[in-house]
Amino acid sequence: MRSAFFFSILFLITISCSSTSDLATVNTQKVDYSLIFVVHADANYLYHENGKAKKADEEALVHAKEIAKAAKHGEVFIFHQKPERKAFLFFPKKDRQYYQYRNGVLIDKENYSPKNGGLTKESEIYKSHSANNPSHKTYFAYFGHEIPTFPGRTYHHSSVDAEFNSTIFADQVRNFSSDIALTILSTCNNGNPLMMNSLQEVTDVVIASPQNLHLSYLNADKFNLLESDPTIETMSLADSIAADSFAELSSLQTMVTVAIYDLDEISDYITSFNESYQEHLKFVEAKPLFTNNEDCNNIGDLESTLRTKGVTTFYKPAAFGRKARNSSHSGWGCKE
Repeated sequence: MRSAFFFSILFLITISCSSTSDLATVNTQKVDYSLIFVVHADANYLYHENGKAKKADEEALVHAKEIAKAAKHGEVFIFHQKPERKAFLFFPKKDRQYYQYRNGVLIDKENYSPKNGGLTKESEIYKSHSANNPSHKTYFAYFGHEIPTFPGRTYHHSSVDAEFNSTIFADQVRNFSSDIALTILSTCNNGNPLMMNSLQEVTDVVIASPQNLHLSYLNADKFNLLESDPTIETMSLADSIAADSFAELSSLQTMVTVAIYDLDEISDYITSFNESYQEHLKFVEAKPLFTNNEDCNNIGDLESTLRTKGVTTFYKPAAFGRKARNSSHSGWGCKE
């Protein structure tokens, strides 16, 4: 009797967690580019705007779906990393969701569970479902809180034992593709030497903020330029996305900093700069999960290795406060 009950439970779990396949007839039209969106939701993304409560991850998900529907000549993968719950205390409920669009049509939607605190399961799904055309470019966008600088930090609220940091992130982004043209980090404080050094062999160009970034996130609408020109220069596309995001965020009263990092251009100094930064981090006393960066140019022991070659910075100072008079930013953010 107990055995029958056990297998009945397993059956119900399997039914409740099954994938939604065959949503549309697979479109075999040529795919000119791939977009990958990872939207982290396993944390507190609630914020208020004009007295109205909003969830930043849900807004990012809606935005990604709009971009996917408009990508008539591309394929788009969206991973919504929702908190993991347990069924009957033991069985994962597969709360995370994956969407695959091809030529603007949703062709697959599945629930899944993570393998660890990183992006292992997401990259496996991508590699098994993607058109995998080596002739077209791949673009990666991550929406979430600041990816930790220091090791040993809990990042996912429902997986407190899963470690996640900048080095792990870079290593696992590499699993999606060995040649990512552009990576967007729609997070706070990840425009830093450690992150850019970690991404050296992963991507060509990065858009990130070296300081705080409002939870309205960076705006990826300019991916629509790929529709008219899938061979657009990566730096040109990055400039359009960064400029568009900066213009939208500039209505805020807070500091706004968006930077573009050409990893080929910074390659001749990023290693030594990161080594200096690693040495500096040994003496940073405050090491909570999230602390706002300082402009690296204002940190004395980093001056000798800091360079701005290959960094394009969009900067607006805060409307008030002690840094309101700062007229420029190096584009590099560092813990102090």
